[in-house]
This record gives sequence, structure tokens and C-alpha cells, in this order.
Amino acid sequence: MSCFAAVLMSTACGSGAQPTITADQANLQVEDYSLKAREALPAEARYTLFSSEQRGDCSDPSDHGAKNRVLASRDYRIEGLAKDNFPRYFDALRAWWQNHNFRVLDNNPPNEYLWVENNADGFRMALQANSAGGLFLTSTSPCVWSNGTPIPET
Repeated sequence: MSCFAAVLMSTACGSGAQPTITADQANLQVEDYSLKAREALPAEARYTLFSSEQRGDCSDPSDHGAKNRVLASRDYRIEGLAKDNFPRYFDALRAWWQNHNFRVLDNNPPNEYLWVENNADGFRMALQANSAGGLFLTSTSPCVWSNGTPIPET
């Protein structure tokens, strides 16, 4: 798992022992958001899966949440886009996200990092650029129970 995904994971996890969607549903939604967000970027963009978590650990004690939860995440490297146009891509994705019920959580530094959360379901996404010209799209679920219901504590 990338450090970037680990940051998203540690902050995307909610607390409590309430029922959730299943891990399979979380994986489907993560992939769906990843695919749909691409609508905002030029057609010539190429996406390579950089890292993936099907049932990543989400028992981070720092979130004060229940143990034994999991999360789904995908990190895609975006290639084929000119570094000089990165600000335009950030603007396009910001607009797309805001038009699809996401709110901005962090945009610092501008045109290098943009992190959003869906208002309805807590899924988070981010666009990140680096000085080497890399561009990455990440989608992460909130913490969920594998089968949708809390695991009884023994």
C-alpha cells in the first residue's frame, strides 16, 4: 500500500460498531468512483493500477473505531498527460467532484494535492502530482465490516 493510501486509510475510517456496506460493495464503489472521475480528464490519459487494497486493515487505533474493519482502495498512476496542464486537470476534477456531491477536504499545495469526500457515503478520493511529473488518482472507502455487520467481540 502506498503512503498516500495509508494517509487516506487512517483518516477515512469512521468509528463505532454500526452495520456498513460489505467489503465487496466497498470495492465496487471504489472502482466505480475511480472510473467515473476519469470523465473529467482528457481521453488520452492512460491509467495504470499502482496499488490496490481489497480488504485493507482499518483497525487503526488512532481513529477510536472498532477493530476488525476493512477498507477498499485503488491508486492509479495517470500517464499521457502534459505536466504543464496539471493545473487544468486539478480544476477539471475539482469541478467534477463538486458536481457529484463531493466536498474538498484539502487542496494544499494547490495543483499538487486535492482531497475530497463524498457527502453521502464517506468515500474519499484524491488527485496528487509530484515534482517528477507523476499524477495519481486515489479512491478509498470508509471502514466497513467485511460482511456488513460488526464482528461480535469475545
